[in-house]
Amino acid sequence: MQTLITSKVDGKTVSAKQTIQSVILDVSPKAPIKHLNGNTLDNRKENLELYNKNLKNDCTKIDHETMGIILRDKFGNSKDTALISMEDVDDVVKDGYNWVFYKKGTELMVVANTPEGRIRLDELIMSPDETLKVHHINLNPLDNRRKNLENKLI
Repeated sequence: MQTLITSKVDGKTVSAKQTIQSVILDVSPKAPIKHLNGNTLDNRKENLELYNKNLKNDCTKIDHETMGIILRDKFGNSKDTALISMEDVDDVVKDGYNWVFYKKGTELMVVANTPEGRIRLDELIMSPDETLKVHHINLNPLDNRRKNLENKLI
């Protein structure tokens, strides 16, 4: 739920969308707010919290070889799961690396936006040089297990 609010800035009328969640939490309309139970219609104060996009991702163990990284949207809602090999967990799941599913044109990828810039999950795992590109064998960009990745010449 949202409404349009107007205000004067330097003599000009400026419009901004204000969500009911931001009113309830008394925060900026641009602040990312997470619904704890996943129901975006449940706007009780105890169901809302500001989402910190810099925290590391939650994970779920798939099997003894595979860890699932929970990918969330800008509001903290779970959207998908990226797969990695257990041997990569310590390098991938850490503070400052908040992994999200990203679409650039027709290319889909899992990335983390860090102060040093955007990092691709498949490239972090495979460390290709400038003559190589990481290829997902099963063509699924969410499957970043080592057995599904290979470096190929550009």
